[in-house]
Amino acid sequence: MSAKRSRDTEDRPGGSATTEPPVKKNKKGFSVAPDNLPDGTYRRKAQKIKADLIQKAKVKKAYAKVKSQEEAPTKPSVYELEEQRQREENERRQNEHADPNEPQEAEGAGMELHPDRVAMLNEPQPEPAPERKPRPERAQNRREGGRNKKGKRTAFDKELEIARKRQEEAERRREQREFRQKDRDAMAKAKRPDQNGKKRLGRESTVLLSRVQRMVG
Repeated sequence: MSAKRSRDTEDRPGGSATTEPPVKKNKKGFSVAPDNLPDGTYRRKAQKIKADLIQKAKVKKAYAKVKSQEEAPTKPSVYELEEQRQREENERRQNEHADPNEPQEAEGAGMELHPDRVAMLNEPQPEPAPERKPRPERAQNRREGGRNKKGKRTAFDKELEIARKRQEEAERRREQREFRQKDRDAMAKAKRPDQNGKKRLGRESTVLLSRVQRMVG
């Protein structure tokens, strides 16, 4: 009487009763030269070629990511979200440090000075009077008055410095807005089809590549 076959042997066409997990192959990085290449000109040249290939692969990957984000305009990109968050943070800091008695600055313009201060700046300097030998009491009072004027001038210079910084910040935000608008216009122009109704992939790729290079730095 022959022995009865097991269930595993009957179910499996191969007839093997034991199951072994598939062996995973470890991925090995690419190489452009033998590993045992001696130090020298050829080894440095091979390392340079490998570094260039890695950099090109990174740029290609970033380009594909930006292009996929551009094809889905409903979802804002990370670049726009980061700019919006930074702009809101700057506005919040300015509102915290701003003086409530001072007039708020307009969009895209620096802080306007008070008319009295503008008139004082535009007022011509008086001609110096001939020097006279002051009395001791007058000389002391003049020195004290000079210290007071110096303190006032320092406070005024501080206000001018604050106004200059605000104007620079407004100028920087204006440049960012102009860059974003120019980038949108260039992308819209690149997406326009040609006379035959085909997409101009060359122009669109140029705009995306410039954007990637600006992000990668």
